[in-house]
Amino acid sequence: MLIYYGVCIAILGLLFGSFLNCTAMRIVRKEDFVKGRSHCMSCGHELTARDLVPVFSYLVHRGRCRHCGAKVSVRYPVSELGFMLLSIGLYIGVMIYGLGTPGVGISGLYDIDIWYITGFTSERILFFFEYWFLTGCLYIAALADLESLEIPDGVLLAGAISWVVFSIGELLLKIVSIKWLLHHFLAGLLIGAVMLVLSIVMDRVLGKDSMGGGDIKLYSLLGLYLGYMGSYELVLLSCIVGLLFAGIRKAALPDAPKEFPFGPSIAFAGYILLLVGNNISEWYLSLFL
Repeated sequence: MLIYYGVCIAILGLLFGSFLNCTAMRIVRKEDFVKGRSHCMSCGHELTARDLVPVFSYLVHRGRCRHCGAKVSVRYPVSELGFMLLSIGLYIGVMIYGLGTPGVGISGLYDIDIWYITGFTSERILFFFEYWFLTGCLYIAALADLESLEIPDGVLLAGAISWVVFSIGELLLKIVSIKWLLHHFLAGLLIGAVMLVLSIVMDRVLGKDSMGGGDIKLYSLLGLYLGYMGSYELVLLSCIVGLLFAGIRKAALPDAPKEFPFGPSIAFAGYILLLVGNNISEWYLSLFL
């Protein structure tokens, strides 16, 4: 059953990866991402189901539009495979090993029934879907930032609303406490405020913009999910990821613009900490206890 569920998650990851990439590009181009139809960027021809099968369509048509023969960006299959890998990572980490699940879970008939049907606890299932939705929001934010150097506010708002909705469910199921939720809410406000002050100071020191408003909001959003220690780790890890990303980008694209999209680094660091942030915190605190 573990393999069966994993294959299902991988397929859904491919499908949602295609959807998220399309959504990000439509947001960047100011197109309607709800009612709009997918179309070739060169000839404008509306794409049908046979043109939209993740990865497969790209390979079958050899990376070209079936109608006009124009080359299709490799970004499409890469983004689809990327979200598939992120989804599998969440499945293995959260559902199988229970990473990123800070609550103690619930007991009783309800949880026993869930275990009998799926083989997973309700706690792991709930946190998996919470993190999966957040990862989708982070994915759109990262893709949009790479394309336009802007992070859409709507995506961040969706992530914040998701935290509220799932937190209510976790509270009702007694997975977390009101105190736990309050501390995470304050952590989101705190990291947002700290990064805002730091940005203002650095702007004056450097005489130019040091961090975009979208990056600050993204830090604040992830603070809701990661808490105090996770927020501290997020700042450090995102800087490390950003340096690595900048080095790879400079080596691969020496003529790339100097403007550097920092959103993907924050998003990827946040994804990692969703899974192993608690383990890192426990290891770090053990050094002093």
